[in-house]
Amino acid sequence: MLERFRHESENLLSALEDLKGLAELRADQAVGDNVEALRRKLLENKFYLVVLGQFKRGKSTFINSLLGTRLLPTAVVPLTSIVTVLSHGEDEHMEVHFENGDKRSVGREELADYVTEKGNPGNEKQVVQVRITYPSPYLKDGVHIIDTPGVGSIFSNNTQETYNFLPKVDAALFLFAADPPISQEEIDFLKDIREYVGKIFFIQNKIDHVDEADLLESMAFSKAVIQEALGNTSIEIHPLSAKLALEGKLTGDEEKLQRSRLPEFDQVLGQFLTREKGKVLLQSVLQSGFKYLADEEFAIKLEQKAAATPLQELEEKIQLFDRELKRILDQKHDNDYLYEGEIKRLMDLLDRDMDRFRKETIPELLEDLRKTGESNRHLPAGEYVKLMENALREGIVRSFDEWIVRQEERLNEHYGEISKRFSDRANEIIANLQAASAKLFDLTFEQVTADEAISTETRFYYLLGDRPRFFDIGKALEFLSHRLLPKSLSQAKVLKDILKKLPERIDANCGRVRSDFKYRIQQSFLDFRWNLNGKIDATAASIRQALEKAVEMKKAGATELDQMTEQLNAQWKQLEAVKRRLQELRASLDHI
Repeated sequence: MLERFRHESENLLSALEDLKGLAELRADQAVGDNVEALRRKLLENKFYLVVLGQFKRGKSTFINSLLGTRLLPTAVVPLTSIVTVLSHGEDEHMEVHFENGDKRSVGREELADYVTEKGNPGNEKQVVQVRITYPSPYLKDGVHIIDTPGVGSIFSNNTQETYNFLPKVDAALFLFAADPPISQEEIDFLKDIREYVGKIFFIQNKIDHVDEADLLESMAFSKAVIQEALGNTSIEIHPLSAKLALEGKLTGDEEKLQRSRLPEFDQVLGQFLTREKGKVLLQSVLQSGFKYLADEEFAIKLEQKAAATPLQELEEKIQLFDRELKRILDQKHDNDYLYEGEIKRLMDLLDRDMDRFRKETIPELLEDLRKTGESNRHLPAGEYVKLMENALREGIVRSFDEWIVRQEERLNEHYGEISKRFSDRANEIIANLQAASAKLFDLTFEQVTADEAISTETRFYYLLGDRPRFFDIGKALEFLSHRLLPKSLSQAKVLKDILKKLPERIDANCGRVRSDFKYRIQQSFLDFRWNLNGKIDATAASIRQALEKAVEMKKAGATELDQMTEQLNAQWKQLEAVKRRLQELRASLDHI
């Protein structure tokens, strides 16, 4: 899994380490710090894979088969309120998080005492989440596997802890069995989670329970049912036996591992993560690496040229450069104020669009709900309540889905235009810095630019209440049965309450969507400004330091000057080696 991404990532990390070493050798702290920030960005990259499915579909065994060890308890009924997050660590470590904020480290043999019904009936120990680190290659490079209990459990408590990670999921791994095939309950669950997760992999587990003919029939049935339910004709089912995969890994039985078909799925998942997310990250880091490499390349050239300039002339040129440097860096501060103003205008645009959406959507949904209510008066009270709740929910989800897609495209387009303008200004400042010093010393330079983009780390989710309750069915039926209202009056009461709740739900979801957009734009702005200013500051510091070193060289004796010249030549060879590595990486990434 992720072998291509890991290979390219390791090569890029190694090249960045060499570039950082060059910057440290030259005592160029600004460039060194920025390269280290790039390394952290690559190292801290996270892929969130959430494992979902009905009880007893083999989710724990599946995760154990990925890791190659019996880490999670199996053959027991898990609690419906506990999520387990697995990430990479040098040592195995399990930490239980409680509702009151306490944490407790436990051993593998104790885990069942917190995550199973037998060990923790009714979650009497008030466990919120379990976090596990484990030294598995599967969890390297930021891969996080999130284990959820049975179907519907992630919606049962509406916990913020659960919602916090669902919008960040890169892919859902949905497990169902070959025998029996997918159930209606699982189909209902899929309809829910598709609102949260952009990419779902469908894994038909336990293929070792059926022969080849029955497997093909079961897969065809499941595929047809899922395609019909989700309205998607491009569904792909991945057959797998987690049991055989785990046994194969534990015993080193390669034949059994191949029969499990886990290696085939590894390749599919790895390609998705590399192409959809990893490649973008690698290219972004690589381009920034080229930028800092260009800073060092220019600084060495400048230092070499300045060292050949008479001392008095050199000091005069430095004074000229300092005056130009102050003028150029003033532009950087002006950019910050202008950029903040652009972001405020972007948020104003969002607010106007959201107000227009609210005014247009509420009347339309109210009318649809009235028509639905009037045309279904023949239904019994309980069915009527369920129908109206479902109509309310589907109307809100449909309206927001459509609006969010349009709005996200529009905001990304506007933000991209803003970012492009300020990227161009920042790159112009950098070019001006290099041009000012190049002109003084008759040097040529190659301008390297790197653009930034809006953050897309979060996705939207809806405030739908309990799964998905706007109206309390139990209380409604109790009200109807105790008061013995005529059917027409009871339905009128239900319709009135549903219509009243619609604006409340629209307003609540508008607030959530606005908050999400605002957070993403602000985070993008902060990251963008920090990155651009860091690039400008690194260039300025690199040029200034090169000139100062040249003055030191001119003031040194002949022997010291020869030694410094040799050091510069050696640094140039190092730089060329790093440049070759980065160029090879660029060519390799172009073919992913």
